[in-house]
Amino acid sequence: MSDLIPYTPPNAAPPELEHVNVYVAMAGLSVHTQRAYRRWIKRYLAEIHGLDAHSLNLKVLPIALAVESLATANLKAWLGRLKAEKLGKQSIMQAKASVVWLAQFMADMERIEYATASGLSRVKAPRAETGQRSGTWLSPDEIRAMLVKLRNMPAKSSAITARNVAIITLMVTCGLRRDEVAAALWSDLTRQGRNQILKVHGKGEKMRPVKLPEMTIAAIERWREHHPHPEGENPLFSRVWVNGTVTTSSITDRAVWNVVQQAAKAAGLPRISPHDLRRSFARGAYEAGVSFELIRQSLGHSSIATTERYVNSALELDRAATDIWANVLDE
Repeated sequence: MSDLIPYTPPNAAPPELEHVNVYVAMAGLSVHTQRAYRRWIKRYLAEIHGLDAHSLNLKVLPIALAVESLATANLKAWLGRLKAEKLGKQSIMQAKASVVWLAQFMADMERIEYATASGLSRVKAPRAETGQRSGTWLSPDEIRAMLVKLRNMPAKSSAITARNVAIITLMVTCGLRRDEVAAALWSDLTRQGRNQILKVHGKGEKMRPVKLPEMTIAAIERWREHHPHPEGENPLFSRVWVNGTVTTSSITDRAVWNVVQQAAKAAGLPRISPHDLRRSFARGAYEAGVSFELIRQSLGHSSIATTERYVNSALELDRAATDIWANVLDE
């Protein structure tokens, strides 16, 4: 039986017991889109029906629960709530898109009319702030301190230390997303002439080559010494059991998040996210004299305008118009 075929229990069970596997239905979307849509759909259904989002399992989503939530009034009210929480334009539009996707899926399964899905797509999202979201940027000294503390952290095995140092080093020197770190394979490590390259599996199923600096290569090589099969299609970063046994099972993007949290805490830094390391790479590279175009290539942005917003939202604080003008007045 296909996971996409609604399951109706025997003995003529009522339609409200039908369920569907949303994970399978999203198989054609990019990994990044799937993760975002699942998060928003769970939140939407939970808030519309007064449920705990953690209790919702989208692998066995009750169809009746989804259908009952798909009304334009519900979507308008929910988007308004997101605006009240001061979420940005991009987040609100993504939240709306996830609900519209769910409605389209229900229409494809003939559980609602296509007109209903079309009506939801025409709901106007409330106006919200645009631009790059604020975040944390680490200084070179803070990054160095984090790496030193991470290397010296008490760990249950040297393999865990080597793996975590390699992960953080890769992120701060190359600006990878946490999904990209988790998806990397040993076969993605290649050479172009004298240069060591990592083929990065980016957003939208796009592949981009990123040159690895010497310090990153050294960190990966130290981790390689602990890996049982550092080759082929095995994940570059794999799980390590508490007894120090290194597996060939891939880590999750959540595991990458946890590694970042541990490293920041060890260095006495405020709570940061993996994306803050990506921002720190962009800012640090720009301050070191790297052009926007080279930074764009490393980050995998489609447009250089995205990279400029990424960097300038923080950099211009160092030379703000208010300070310049006040200095003139104070002469």
